[in-house]
Amino acid sequence: MFGFLIAVAAGAATPMLEGPLARPLAQAMGDNVEIADGELRTLSFMIAMIIAGILCALFSSGSALGLAVGGALGYFGMRLLRWLQRIVEGKRT
Repeated sequence: MFGFLIAVAAGAATPMLEGPLARPLAQAMGDNVEIADGELRTLSFMIAMIIAGILCALFSSGSALGLAVGGALGYFGMRLLRWLQRIVEGKRT
C-alpha cells in the first residue's frame, strides 16, 4: 500500500519535475536522441516513476501493478477529480 501511495505522489509530481529534471536531461541527450517538446511530460513521468521504484525498493513496499496504477492515478488525478465534480454537480441540478 505504501508503494501505491509513493506512486500516486510521483504521478502527481510529474509536472513539477518537468523543468528541473526532464528538460536538462533532454538537453543533455539532445545530440544523440531528439526529444520533442511534447515528449517532455512523458520523460518527466518516466523519471518520476523511476524515483518511485527506487523508493519502493528502499522501503520494500509495493508491486509493479501498484506502481503502474498509482502512477496513472496520480498523473490523471486532477482531471479525474474535475470529472467527478462535474458528475456530482450535474446530479444536484
